[in-house]
Amino acid sequence: MTSEPGGDFSRRRLLRLAGAGMGVLAASGVLAACAPQPADGSAEGGGTGTKGSGAEAQGADVPIDQLTIALPSSISTLDVGRESGVLNYMVAVLAQESLLSVAPSGELKPGLATSWKQPDARTYVYTLRRGVTFTDGTPFTADDVVASIEAIRDPKNGSALSYAYAGVQSVKSTGDHEVTIRLKAPDAMFAWTTTAGGLLISSRAFLTRNRGKIGTAATLLLGTGPYKVTEFAADDHVLLERNDAWWGEKPAIQKLKLSFVPDAGTRLVAMKSGAVDGALNLASDEARGWESAARVTYTGDRSVVSLAFDTAEAPFDDLHVRRAVAHATDREGMVKGILHGKAEVAAALPSRDMWGDLMSADEVRSGYDAIPALPFDMEAARKELAKSSAKDGFTAELHYPNSGPQLGKAALALAASLKKIGITLNVKEITLEQWVAELGSGKQPLQFLWYFPVTGDPAELADPYLHAAATATDIAHYDNGAVNTALDTAKSATDRDVRGRELMKALQTAGADLPYLPLWWAQTATALAKDFVLLEQGPFAFIGPWATRIRKAA
Repeated sequence: MTSEPGGDFSRRRLLRLAGAGMGVLAASGVLAACAPQPADGSAEGGGTGTKGSGAEAQGADVPIDQLTIALPSSISTLDVGRESGVLNYMVAVLAQESLLSVAPSGELKPGLATSWKQPDARTYVYTLRRGVTFTDGTPFTADDVVASIEAIRDPKNGSALSYAYAGVQSVKSTGDHEVTIRLKAPDAMFAWTTTAGGLLISSRAFLTRNRGKIGTAATLLLGTGPYKVTEFAADDHVLLERNDAWWGEKPAIQKLKLSFVPDAGTRLVAMKSGAVDGALNLASDEARGWESAARVTYTGDRSVVSLAFDTAEAPFDDLHVRRAVAHATDREGMVKGILHGKAEVAAALPSRDMWGDLMSADEVRSGYDAIPALPFDMEAARKELAKSSAKDGFTAELHYPNSGPQLGKAALALAASLKKIGITLNVKEITLEQWVAELGSGKQPLQFLWYFPVTGDPAELADPYLHAAATATDIAHYDNGAVNTALDTAKSATDRDVRGRELMKALQTAGADLPYLPLWWAQTATALAKDFVLLEQGPFAFIGPWATRIRKAA
């Protein structure tokens, strides 16, 4: 949802999700959940996720008085503009909504806007849903949308989402139930900015009255969503109650408690004792231990873990060195041994689930098959290194954040392989803050890229990491004229076929240059007591008000 390749969207996304202390199996979803089910049926979608134990259960349409869900870390504010962690979003999307939503399969769907159109490449017109009220009883208006975007764009507010609106020229109320957004230049991905990842709407009165204090225990949040936040204790819990005036289908859960339980063992004990009814975003090792006590489902979350080579720094400026490292990386072994099969070896940075309606699944599969494959082959690794400028070997460092232990295990496995061909890789665990600070700093020529997308568009990863203009997120310092041209064409194109073709061309061309070695696309694990079920699993199952899809098991 970045408005220009040079935006800091990617670095913020890394901080948002990894910063919550979750492993790679955390769901980007928690930026939101699947599209709500409005009475007019305009937001339909089906799940395509990988199912785990008990995932075939059906939901019953019966009320649930109260549910307690354990989350793996805490938050200090409810305002995603102040703290953009995954858990902040998990709470906020239950109370606040955006103009558009995202279906479980990845398509854009109605939200507070019942429809939208693009009369030209730079203009977006949204027709707003009628009869919607905020949880304080005041009516939702076009002016509230304008005010919410103005608050994000206002530099005095210091919103973490302001980068997403850098390309916006104007936002205006053009009717009682209409908002028009005009861009400075065409941006084919802008519609995704008006989903929950880039816009959560409140009222102008609330924003004005609580400027600088939104999201505290005193002010909480105000939105139009299916739930209302009633209590917030930083570092402990959030309480929510159902909003019976919500325009969508009434949720089954009347009261919801989100408890922050950082310790994995404590979470499982709480589940077995009945203190909690489930947990979200479990790492693979932890999730396996829950299968006897809970209904566990595994769903692809589109996240990618990749090695990033600084192509401007020796020895990784040498393609033969990059190929040697690639051949020495047992990606299948990592998926099987480290992630227990709850992931897929990645062929590119964007997962196959991110192509939405740009390409069919068969076209994506065929396009990815054309990306040069470098299988685990130690003899091939030796031969590539012998052709390189570092044929006698070298020493490098690879750092990983303490919030991603599986990255550390992968790094140690890689170090063991590289040692066999004369390369010494020193692996070091650092804090999340240190790791984020190193991204794109030029201090480490070999890094992990750990990214959780929130859109169904491959440009979300291609633009910031493969375009030479993306200086703010350029951890590979990669510059290929053909790739830049293809991405520029895709950015300004209004024809979906053209966009899909140009984006795939960029990925295929860059794949041969190997600025990144994609390791795996991960899955996220969700556990609920066997009395409950989470409906509509899918790669985008957590892009919206996720709690509205929890039901009693039939």
